[in-house]
Amino acid sequence: MSSGASDAAAWSRIAEPARAASGHQAIEWARRRSPVLDGMVRRRLSDGSLEGRRVAVVVHLEAKTALLATVLADAGAVVVAAGSNPWSTRDDVAAALVERGIQVHATRGSTVEEWEKDLLAVADTGPEFIIDDGAELTIRMARDRPEQYAAVRGVSEETTTGVARLVQLHERDGLPMPAIAANDAKLKHLFDNRYGTGQSTVQAILQLTNLRLPGKRVVVVGYGWVGRGIATYCAGLGARVTAVEVDPVKALEAHTDGHDVADIAAALAAADIVITATGGLRAVSEGHAAALRDGVVLANAGHHDHEIDVPALRALAVAEEEVRPGVTQLDLDGKHVYVLAEGALVNIAGGLGHPIEIMDLSFSVQALGCHLLAAADASGEPLPPGVHDFPVELDDAIARAKLASRGISLDALDVSQTDTLSELFSGEEAS
Repeated sequence: MSSGASDAAAWSRIAEPARAASGHQAIEWARRRSPVLDGMVRRRLSDGSLEGRRVAVVVHLEAKTALLATVLADAGAVVVAAGSNPWSTRDDVAAALVERGIQVHATRGSTVEEWEKDLLAVADTGPEFIIDDGAELTIRMARDRPEQYAAVRGVSEETTTGVARLVQLHERDGLPMPAIAANDAKLKHLFDNRYGTGQSTVQAILQLTNLRLPGKRVVVVGYGWVGRGIATYCAGLGARVTAVEVDPVKALEAHTDGHDVADIAAALAAADIVITATGGLRAVSEGHAAALRDGVVLANAGHHDHEIDVPALRALAVAEEEVRPGVTQLDLDGKHVYVLAEGALVNIAGGLGHPIEIMDLSFSVQALGCHLLAAADASGEPLPPGVHDFPVELDDAIARAKLASRGISLDALDVSQTDTLSELFSGEEAS
């Protein structure tokens, strides 16, 4: 074991160091399928901007995240990693990262208290830059580690929920550093939220339950980019989809996309499968128990573990049983309700997470967001505090690199094809 790996092992909290071999294998498979992150992004990060800078990566800790952490470390960053959710960590991947000299604080199935301690252990390493998911580390540093928080030089945020939290922090004068809204990048929400979550959520539900989808009534609660992706995949596989929304424009969009739209009580009464995708809390709770059908499957695809209020439903249950791995049966007043993956993100806690090709885009956004913050800081002209858009030119660069990896090139408009005012005013073209 190298000295770097020995140091990482001494400082880390992981579950199964002996499982590192399968973790390395998973990371290598992710690398082979990530031509942008392992190509164009690596080259951009090699300019020295990240050399010696302390970077915390707090995202669902599995193989694709580990590749991101490795690319940052290879660029000279001092990386420490933790999971943004205690149910989504892969212990073999955590062990592999430690063998690669990256400090890790994460174990699968941690209690909330253990998970919080892991996040604070990361905070105590004094990160200068944070790559966050749900602003989980950023919020806890602001609340519990104010001195370390004041020293953070920038944040790049992965999720809709996290960006909303950062905006709230800024409105409360609680965001003293710049934050890149990586979630709002086109190469993130148009692909990750829609196609990544759509595919991986449906895959996880079918894998956990071994049920079929055609003909089933699937209720999707929330019709943002995540919800519409799930609805598209479910409908494509033959399900009858009902969307539940509180935003009238999104509800109309769901209707126009060909789905039924209903209030939650009416929707739940007919549901075979309910998938929450709101980014909020308690979308399904004890007040909805009476509306649930016997045999309904409940799965969460939003950020918060409590989008399905599992503790509240458990309090109503007269009995519960794990009937399959990752499937908990709750007996509610004579009917059975099945909760998947304890209400955690079903596609990650109960499946393999987003497809690698999708995360190649999302983590390229995160890596370049972090690089942008570090380069600006190193130049002596850091971005001002507040939430910033991901630059359009970087979005386009990632897209072009992805297309190039598929052997696709694009045409460019000729000047004669561009609509300008000069042709509309007589005499200007000739002059």
